[in-house]
Amino acid sequence: MGMNVGGSGGGPRSDINVTPLVDVVLVLLIIFMVSMPIMLKHITIEVPRKLDADEVSVTSSQIVLIGKADGTVEVDDGSGKRSVNRIDLAKTLRPMIQAIKTERVVFVDFEDEMVYTDVISIMDTVRGLGRDASGQFTNPVKVALKVRETGAAIPAQ
Repeated sequence: MGMNVGGSGGGPRSDINVTPLVDVVLVLLIIFMVSMPIMLKHITIEVPRKLDADEVSVTSSQIVLIGKADGTVEVDDGSGKRSVNRIDLAKTLRPMIQAIKTERVVFVDFEDEMVYTDVISIMDTVRGLGRDASGQFTNPVKVALKVRETGAAIPAQ
């Protein structure tokens, strides 16, 4: 590649031969360019579409849980609110959830003073109600956090 112009005759040269280096780099570049689309992972996200004005949102029975810092959970199934102990939550919710024939969604909300482990415990209890006797999720229960208005706290009752 290089050319020595003038100077003393022919002795050993200490120049690096870059031709094989360029060949190897070009081959690696082509390999990476070909394998890049294969390495990309496609994640599908289901985004709910916005309902038109003439469409009606069908909401069946809705269960809302509000976790209290004193160890109780307020259950609202649309017919009225009742307060149950956190230990008895699964016994109270199981018949309500089994009565739902459509998609099983339970909305949960918590007081700001609740301990994080208690919050996770309640959510795990609700999710566990979707298991059958063998432990498989045959008809899963989805847990959704209830959205509060910005800056709004749970009213004390």
